[in-house]
Amino acid sequence: MTGFGVASRPWAEGPGGRPHQLVVELRGVNQRFREFKIRQPFGPAWEQKIRKAIEARVGRGRLDVSVALHRQGEEAEGSSIDAARIAEVLKTIGQVRGIAAQEKVELSPFNALELLTFMESQGRTSGGHSETPRDPPEDLLECLGQALDGLTAMRITEGESLATVLRGLLDTFEAQVEALRAETEGEGERLASKLCERVEAVLNQMGSRVGGDAPDPGRIAQEVALLVQKADIAEELDRIASHLGQMRGVLDAPAKVGDGKTLDFLCQELFREITTIGSKVSSHRGSGVAVEAKASVERIREQVQNVE
Repeated sequence: MTGFGVASRPWAEGPGGRPHQLVVELRGVNQRFREFKIRQPFGPAWEQKIRKAIEARVGRGRLDVSVALHRQGEEAEGSSIDAARIAEVLKTIGQVRGIAAQEKVELSPFNALELLTFMESQGRTSGGHSETPRDPPEDLLECLGQALDGLTAMRITEGESLATVLRGLLDTFEAQVEALRAETEGEGERLASKLCERVEAVLNQMGSRVGGDAPDPGRIAQEVALLVQKADIAEELDRIASHLGQMRGVLDAPAKVGDGKTLDFLCQELFREITTIGSKVSSHRGSGVAVEAKASVERIREQVQNVE
């Protein structure tokens, strides 16, 4: 499920001894497996600590983690212009253009924004005000925990909404199953009558052509009963009712890891049963309802993929 969480802490003694703001931001989207993308300035050892803290609370999904430092008052300080530095860079650019002209190399023009961007990047490389600290503030993991609290709260809210959607889809599917039950009520007797009429017609036709003794009526009755039994969907309907009850039980119980796999398995079983029913139903109306029920199971399964 999707989720978002953010938390921040002031850091009085940040890089360069200047006050900074520590900001932790988490963005999660649904995914079948667990994948974390972590961006932080404190080195590989702290990335592992951040990863372990997240793994303890997030079981599945793609999570983008951003740990950033913002120097307080940086915008005001960053707006100042170092005229001497600009003059030096422009002089260097002129020398580069002179060498390029001698070598008959054409250089593309640049604008002021590109110049400022270049100077900013040079400042980072040379260890200017964006110098990366070796150690984070002591409350980094606490800040991360607060961001995880926000992410988890959002995921819980979405999970509750998802449970409501799933219950509605289960109600729709259950109504379609009941329509199938009503449509196929007395289907065995109608099918047996129709089969007997066809068998009798075939026997009469054969008797008029070849003559001879008629087949044993008892044997014919056995074959008709076998065909009627194969077309019966009572067992499939009972299993569907059981699966629906189990799914509602999962939705009504306190959430736990593994509920998604349980619901996905039950969806597979629902699809199997409704497919079998579709192959047995002989009426046009019943076949149409079976197709609609299969579509409902697919919609349920799509939503179940979002459950952890």
